[in-house]
Amino acid sequence: MFAEVYKSRLLLMAVFIPLALITLFTLGNWDRRIWQSSDNAPNNTSTGATSIEKMKQSLIQDRKLLAEYERDQATLRAEVIRRRKLFQDGQVSKEEVVETEKSFVAALQRVHALRGSVIETDIAITEAVLGEKVARMPVLPVNGYSETRELARFNGGFKWSLKEAPRIEKYFSQTFGRNLPIAAKGQSQTHDRFGFDHRDSMDVALHPDSAEGKALINQLRKTGIPFIAFRNAVPGASTGPHIHIGTPSGRLAH
Repeated sequence: MFAEVYKSRLLLMAVFIPLALITLFTLGNWDRRIWQSSDNAPNNTSTGATSIEKMKQSLIQDRKLLAEYERDQATLRAEVIRRRKLFQDGQVSKEEVVETEKSFVAALQRVHALRGSVIETDIAITEAVLGEKVARMPVLPVNGYSETRELARFNGGFKWSLKEAPRIEKYFSQTFGRNLPIAAKGQSQTHDRFGFDHRDSMDVALHPDSAEGKALINQLRKTGIPFIAFRNAVPGASTGPHIHIGTPSGRLAH
């Protein structure tokens, strides 16, 4: 009888021990995979810093290109003036004048387009640099307002959407006699390129401390529209001051 019990125990151990070893080996591999996955997970801080550096390099290149475009525009403008005078003197044809004018208009449009892109990228850098600070700040209550040296923010209770943008534009044009200097309305190629969620926000290229900027901020607070007014990203530098209307821009979910 004891022999049979002993044999059955040996049989159980023969089955149990390999199973236990397989289980431990599997768990060990699974545990290692977890650590490897954790080690290889993208670092949000590093990714954010890389995006900012890319934006800065892009901005440097665009500003150089903009300077070239502006020189070309100035040259063509002078040429248009010269050819118009020559046409009046009967020395060139009307077609030659028209051709030069078309080249000048194309150069002017190119300058305006790139200038808008430069402003938009500059503003995006400001929001990227200060975005981390905004995220760490205490959550404001409804209609709460706070201000620092770098920015002011207001958590208005009005349910903002880009459909309300014409109201702001109308107020500004009636008050100051010119169009609201909108740098970005909704999602743009710049925001897509750097992974910013700007789908329901609007950036206005006004310094918050200027007369126009202060008037716009007062109007936004009066109507309960949320905003963040960025003075600059780097103290002592004039980097992308603007008024961001809407909720803060987060990163797009991938």
